[in-house]
Amino acid sequence: ITTTIAAASSIGATSLYSRAFKGHFDLTFCLNGALAGLVSITASCAVVEVWSSLIIGVIGACVYIAAANIIRRCGVDDP
Repeated sequence: ITTTIAAASSIGATSLYSRAFKGHFDLTFCLNGALAGLVSITASCAVVEVWSSLIIGVIGACVYIAAANIIRRCGVDDP
């Protein structure tokens, strides 16, 4: 359950960010956010509570958003 909650909260956070700052819902952005949530919870999924997996997913989404913006500004990403 914790894995699913972390992925879902990460999708929610990235979709809200996408809508607020990009003006539309970006599916690939949200799917990358889901992957970030899954990566964030993987090491601790067996020992954390459900409420903390929600927070871990949101933190993973924030790290993904920040990293994606930094990579885009530095011009490292492929065009």
